[in-house]
Amino acid sequence: MVLERSLREGGSAIDDPLPSLSSFIFTARSDASFIAHTLPGLFQMLRKANSTPHVVVDATMPGGVLGKTLSQTQLPRLLDKLNSLQEEGHRFEIDQFSPDPKEVQKLSRIHFGAPHRETHCFRGYPIHGSIRQFHQKESDYVLHLDCDMLFYEEKGFSWINEGVKMMEENEDILCVLPRGGPPTSDGNLNQGTTHYKKDDSRGVYLFKNFTSRHYLVHRKRFLGLLPIKPTWLSWREPIKSRLFGNGKMLCWETTVEKALEQSSLWRADLMTDKAWSLHPGERSIEFHEKIPSITKQVGQGHFPAAQAGHFDLRLGDWEVN
Repeated sequence: MVLERSLREGGSAIDDPLPSLSSFIFTARSDASFIAHTLPGLFQMLRKANSTPHVVVDATMPGGVLGKTLSQTQLPRLLDKLNSLQEEGHRFEIDQFSPDPKEVQKLSRIHFGAPHRETHCFRGYPIHGSIRQFHQKESDYVLHLDCDMLFYEEKGFSWINEGVKMMEENEDILCVLPRGGPPTSDGNLNQGTTHYKKDDSRGVYLFKNFTSRHYLVHRKRFLGLLPIKPTWLSWREPIKSRLFGNGKMLCWETTVEKALEQSSLWRADLMTDKAWSLHPGERSIEFHEKIPSITKQVGQGHFPAAQAGHFDLRLGDWEVN
C-alpha cells in the first residue's frame, strides 16, 4: 500500500520511505455460504487503499465450539468460491496453509515466550494464523479482516489511509478501526460494558479493548509488546499444554487485550461518520436470507435506526430491500 503524503512546506517532496501495508482476510470452511456477498465489498475497500489482500484459508478442520456449531463445508467448495471471485476480476491472493508444527513453536516462542504447540483457541479461532500474519512480510502496517465484516465508506474516503496517517502522527496508538456501528445523533457508541473515552482533539474514541475481527495495527509497536503472556480457560490448561500440547487457550484477542491494558498504547476508533463497521454474530437461516440485501444497504450507507451506535449486527431490525 502506498499512502499519499502531502508535500513539505515550501513544496519539496518528502524523501522518507512511504509506509507499507500487508492485508489479510481470514476465511474458514463455515464461510463458503456467504463470502460471495461479503468479500467484494472488502476488496473494493482495499483497492481504495491500494492494497492487494491475502485471503487466508486454514486448511485444518476447525474444532471447539466453532467447529461444532457452524456448518462446515468441504475445503474444495470454499476454494471454488474464491476462484470464482478471482474469475470475476477481483484481485487477491489465496493463501492456503496448514500449521507447520516447527513454525507454530517458533512463532509461539516469539509471541508467548515459550514454544507452545496449540494452533487454535478453545473456541476454534486460529491463534497461529493470527500470529503468522505479522511475520509474512516486513511491512510497516498489518491490516486484518474477518471475511464476514461489513463496512461503509463514503466515496473518496479510506479509513485505512486515515488510520495509517493517525499512527504516523501519534506514537501512542497501537491500532486503528473505523467507527463501530453507524453514527448516532449524539456521537456516542453503544458499547455495553466496554469502556472508552472521547479524544475530540484527535477525532478518535480511545479503547484499551482489542478485537480480532478487524484491525489496522502498527506492526513494530505490536511486536514491541512481545512476549505476551497467553491466557487459559483454567489453571489446568498450562499443564496440559506442557504435557500434551492441547491446553485450552483463550482467544488470541484476549491475550493481546491484556497486553494493551498494561501498556501506554491505545486502540483508536475514528470518530468520522465517513466510515463505520458491522459484525454479524450469527449464521442463522435469517442471516443467509438477509445478507445479500444487508451488504448492499451498508455499502450505500443505509441502516435501520435501531442499528445506530451498535457494532454487532442487529439482524432482526433489518428489512430485505
